[in-house]
Amino acid sequence: MPASLRDHAVHARTHYELPSYQAFLRRLGELLEHHVRELIAGAGIPPGQSEVHWRIKTPASFAQKAALPHPEDGARPRYREPVDEVTDQLALRVVTFLPAQVEAVAQAIGEDDGLTVREVRHKGSEAAAERQFGYQSLHVLVDPGRPLQVPTPPKGYGVPTVEVQLRTQLQHVWAELEHASRYKGAAGSRVSRKFDRAAALIEMVDELLQEIDDAAAASNVPGGPAGPAARTTGDAGEQPPQPAGSRLTARALRSLLAELFPDAPPSRGAGSEEWIRRHALAAGIETVEALRAAVRGVDLDAIERVFREGVTWERNQVRALDDALLAAVGPAYVDIAVGLVPADDEAQRQKRRRVLEWRQRTLRDGGAL
Repeated sequence: MPASLRDHAVHARTHYELPSYQAFLRRLGELLEHHVRELIAGAGIPPGQSEVHWRIKTPASFAQKAALPHPEDGARPRYREPVDEVTDQLALRVVTFLPAQVEAVAQAIGEDDGLTVREVRHKGSEAAAERQFGYQSLHVLVDPGRPLQVPTPPKGYGVPTVEVQLRTQLQHVWAELEHASRYKGAAGSRVSRKFDRAAALIEMVDELLQEIDDAAAASNVPGGPAGPAARTTGDAGEQPPQPAGSRLTARALRSLLAELFPDAPPSRGAGSEEWIRRHALAAGIETVEALRAAVRGVDLDAIERVFREGVTWERNQVRALDDALLAAVGPAYVDIAVGLVPADDEAQRQKRRRVLEWRQRTLRDGGAL
């Protein structure tokens, strides 16, 4: 390591280790842990199905990062002012049971007034570029804002960007074991292949558990597959067979949104696609083909015209699909959507019903229904 980088790292570590700054980081960590727990509860994740922890980067680890060379000039440091630029001095880790819960927490963070999202990263291990399967985690970089009543940092220091890591339980176990094996020197090719196999199985099990939860949630929602929205004419209570086709995964939905609403911008809220996917599943629409047919069975141009008149903000793809499902499913969609709001959030349930009923009247009055 060049002496200039070594001296830079020593100076950065001394600056970072200031006791009053370390105490500030601890207070900030406690505040954010409490706030994220509130966001998780507000997202409807049942108690006991999530964990939240935080940690402060050790001075030694911080110094290692401060000593990194610039990618374009190895003689100068990557971080000119490490305390201002290193984004994982304080990191929170959220571990949930299911992939949809990871998306729900990410969405709640993206929509929160007290946290400004700077970047969303889908992180992988160092070997991820050469492997099909590997470390899975969603990292959201946030700037804590004034609504949180953030404690005042010491003079000359700012409030750092904070990293929030989001994983499922299975992803977390894999990551911890893989990390430990590397430090024990056991990450040879044979061990790496076993980790690859485990990662592939974890991805499959996560998807299967999500499908089970989706099915259970849909069957308990008014108007779900067992309710009126999924029934057709025929014997009372008789269920039509589910259409064959491609399963409506979050990845498939993103592609379909771009296909159905090419002129609408993507949603900026992290996890919004998962939110609307759960609505489609609860309405008994479980495949790409079924959703495409449902949306194309309504007058999208008329819906767009009704909600465009006198409106200056952009209607994103998720909002456009919400309107299309409202038109396709009919009045039962209101009950479906309200049923997906956490039962203990009565204010939000009433608001969702009020908004959807207004939108339904507006579409009817505008001739779109």
